[in-house]
Amino acid sequence: MPDKEPGLFRKWFWNTYDYLGTLIVVNILWLLFALPLVTLPLAFAGLFRVTGRIAAYEETGIRDFFAHTREDLGRSFCICGLYAGVLLLLAANVLFYVRLMDAWPWVGAVLGGVMMWLIVFVCMTAVYVLPLMQRGKVPVRQVIRSGVFLAVDNPRHAFALLFCGSVTMAFSLASGVGLLFLGIGAVGVLFSTGLREMLKRYDSTNGNVLEEARGWRDLIRPWGYS
Repeated sequence: MPDKEPGLFRKWFWNTYDYLGTLIVVNILWLLFALPLVTLPLAFAGLFRVTGRIAAYEETGIRDFFAHTREDLGRSFCICGLYAGVLLLLAANVLFYVRLMDAWPWVGAVLGGVMMWLIVFVCMTAVYVLPLMQRGKVPVRQVIRSGVFLAVDNPRHAFALLFCGSVTMAFSLASGVGLLFLGIGAVGVLFSTGLREMLKRYDSTNGNVLEEARGWRDLIRPWGYS
């Protein structure tokens, strides 16, 4: 093992910092494609194609946002549609059980709470599934299965990614400017970087690679990094 392995959040920072200009354009493109809703899966496919290459320390640019095959887009539409349907169904159940609390307080509270935790769990699987869908030609069933396995096997890591991504989006929404120029791109880099770090635990061949050994002082003296 290397003497010092940079942490996930340090890698997230530097990955975002190194591709700041690209991520700003990707963020704007994501918003433009997301507005019609029907093209939202295309927006996610482009986002995670770019951020996946960033997390893997591969050269990337705006062209990769549009570098899709028909299979890539089909997988993205299936996964986004599946998650939208499941989350809407669980949200409807939450509303039903909340209303049930008037007649059956304890039953409604318990079942409503279970539904809300199921929503959290589904979102925890999404932090792995969304970047996974752009990693090679993998069937949708296998992508979903892998994401669920990673979330179940590493719940703290999945929850930390979800929480940090949610906080980032909250600050972006509050500022307005952050949502327009960087929020979505930064969250995409976070999830892609988090997935790569997690997959390294299951692949011993990647365990001895020292990556991005920069420190915070490199912000002040970037020419000192080699």
